[in-house]
Amino acid sequence: MSRVADVKSRISSVELLATLKESYSYRELSSILGLSAPILSRYVRGHVLPSSSRSEKFVAVFREKVLRKMITERIRVTNEGAYDMTKVISDVGLLRQIAKVVYSEFGPSQVQKVQTMEVDGVPLAVEIAGEFNADVVIAKEERDLGIDQFYEQRIVYSPDAVKYLYIARESLKKGEHVLIVDDLIRSGITIDALARLAERAKARIVGIFTIAAMDQSIAKLKSKLNLNCPIESLVTLEKAAKHYTF
Repeated sequence: MSRVADVKSRISSVELLATLKESYSYRELSSILGLSAPILSRYVRGHVLPSSSRSEKFVAVFREKVLRKMITERIRVTNEGAYDMTKVISDVGLLRQIAKVVYSEFGPSQVQKVQTMEVDGVPLAVEIAGEFNADVVIAKEERDLGIDQFYEQRIVYSPDAVKYLYIARESLKKGEHVLIVDDLIRSGITIDALARLAERAKARIVGIFTIAAMDQSIAKLKSKLNLNCPIESLVTLEKAAKHYTF
């Protein structure tokens, strides 16, 4: 991680620590983090930056103690038995906090492009791209008018349900470090298609991140893609009444 990235990550950890302080007293935080209340107060007030190792601990505790709960509380199960992520992807403040956690975890990869699929993955991708000062690459089901050259990937959901995804060739270059993100992994079919598009562009996939994932879906995805990169999710969901593959 570059010096600039390291400092930015430490600043982000302080912002997340301040959010933790809204839910816990200094005494409680002192017990959780193993640091004295006066030291924690200096961090929260911005008087001093924590070391890189302490920053990582702050982010990990925020992720486990606060962020997962905030996300879980906003996920709704519909009458049809599907998971509805609307209250998560529409909460800009929450997405910003998620993006800071993602930056802390994937910062050393020097992400240059953040790739997602329209439509629900876009708000998350924009926030994450902002943290990395990277561009967003959006895969679409229809070709944009005015663009002549595309990478194309076929997706087979079932024998009767076949779609195609497209990204403009100029949006993703050979060797660029790309982080693939989405709001929810169900079967992993969409993430697999996004990874295939990145591979067609000969970009380097440095990670895959999703806010939530169905139980066992990440393990299956790791086995299928065989990528040498982390695949992370904040929340694991049990099978709903109906399992959708899109």
